[in-house]
Amino acid sequence: ELVDKANAAPQDVNVWKMLAKVRFEAARIDSSYRSAALSSYRHVLELAPNDLDALHGVGNIYYDFEEYAKATEYYQKYLALNPDDPNVRTDLGTMYLYSDDVDRAISEYQTVLAKRPDFFQAHFNLGIAYQEKGESDKARESLDRAKTLTTDQNIRAHIDQVLAQFGGSPPTTSAALPVTSARSPFQQAVEKLFRSHEIMGPRISHIEWPAPAEAQVFFQNFPMTAMPSEVRERFLGKLRAQVTEAKSANGIDDTAKIELIDADTQQVMATISTATS
Repeated sequence: ELVDKANAAPQDVNVWKMLAKVRFEAARIDSSYRSAALSSYRHVLELAPNDLDALHGVGNIYYDFEEYAKATEYYQKYLALNPDDPNVRTDLGTMYLYSDDVDRAISEYQTVLAKRPDFFQAHFNLGIAYQEKGESDKARESLDRAKTLTTDQNIRAHIDQVLAQFGGSPPTTSAALPVTSARSPFQQAVEKLFRSHEIMGPRISHIEWPAPAEAQVFFQNFPMTAMPSEVRERFLGKLRAQVTEAKSANGIDDTAKIELIDADTQQVMATISTATS
């Protein structure tokens, strides 16, 4: 319906921005939507070359799909028009970091922090950048500061783990240790399925197993609720088939149940259930 509406109004910037946003959220789950999302945002830019949402959107698409030079180009265009956006400038710094230009990454993070001294992500990324440069004391200082700026225990535990890796010693808290013990072959297969996914994997905070064939997968900033219904069904259907394959390969006869949960709200976003054999 939205596609038809956009095609019927080729000069309507707002409709095309809405379509681009929907397609972008779909592309974050299913990469086959990427070209359509880019096409929609580029149509917006043909109508309005300085549209901030479209410039940001194109940059984010290239970021998510690891085309860092192209992401850098669009973030730079965005920041030329809106230089004080801390999120986009931090993302630009990360593009430099991923492209092995550590000094420029550090410069961008410092620019953010000069105006937003309590901006968590810039402190965290700055710590990683300093460590890449071999300046461990500055890295620890930045990560310690980042830790004071979040109350999320999963993030704090992750920072502890990163700090421990910098020091060459094991994490000091059990929360920072990866959970590897007492996992059945089926559970290991399911965890690998989720953690190795190019989109889901980086957004998983942790996985719990209330029962041998029942998992709770907790996500940070996973756009399940923004997903168009047909994309959601396709995404869940593929996961259901993969979980069924894991059951068959590991001799699981019971029904498997996987809950996808928002780590911040504790809301169950979706449930994948497979029938008994």
